[in-house]
Amino acid sequence: MPIQHKKEFGIYHWDTFDNETWLVDEADTVEEAEKMVMSRYGGQISSSGADQVDLVSRSGKVLKSWRIH
Repeated sequence: MPIQHKKEFGIYHWDTFDNETWLVDEADTVEEAEKMVMSRYGGQISSSGADQVDLVSRSGKVLKSWRIH
């Protein structure tokens, strides 16, 4: 997945069925990004979820992932 975000951290949604990834939002801090994920996907987070949301640093490192349905 190419890095598309300009801020320090990007939140990306990976649709595993279509194998497509898109930038959902950007944040300046990990804490801010985690709040954004919880606000948008909190009720959809599940260990058995098919799709995935990734928190990615500007250097491209995946810092945290959540499975969502």
